[in-house]
Amino acid sequence: MKVLFIKNRNFLYLFCFSFFVLFLSFFISLINFSTSFATELSKNSFFNINVTDTLDDIAKSSEKRAYLTFDDGPTIKATGKILDILKEENVKATFFVVGKHVKEYPELVKREYEEGHYIANHGYNHNNKLLYKDMESFRNEVVSTDLEISKAIGIDNYCSHIFRFPNRLYVTYLF
Repeated sequence: MKVLFIKNRNFLYLFCFSFFVLFLSFFISLINFSTSFATELSKNSFFNINVTDTLDDIAKSSEKRAYLTFDDGPTIKATGKILDILKEENVKATFFVVGKHVKEYPELVKREYEEGHYIANHGYNHNNKLLYKDMESFRNEVVSTDLEISKAIGIDNYCSHIFRFPNRLYVTYLF
């Protein structure tokens, strides 16, 4: 067993300070829930100014709010039941949908949209190896999902402008 003895007190202080900064940086990266801003990926879509105003209002408000979100759908097993409960309780939610499931159950996404819920992007395959492979793969995941949402809800060039990364703790606003 080796023991390290540091004779120079200044070096010890520098070492401790460096370790503290490294630890603090790591801890902050784990709890950083701030939004990220990125370039809009949908070529022909436009950004609705009302969405910008709404996001600004949310960020500046001191009112306590809770936002209900659902990921990984739609699914035949749960989505219909969830929509029934939300309708009964007069509650709106955001559905972060997976493109391949949208393609499979477009009628559920259309129902979500028609009942006033927000449809947001959660990638096409929900597969980390594909999504995080490179920028082109990431772009394809986002654009493919927006395309499936467009088909399901009947709106050309739909872009939710909000993307929730699968298996991550944050949401990115795509402007």
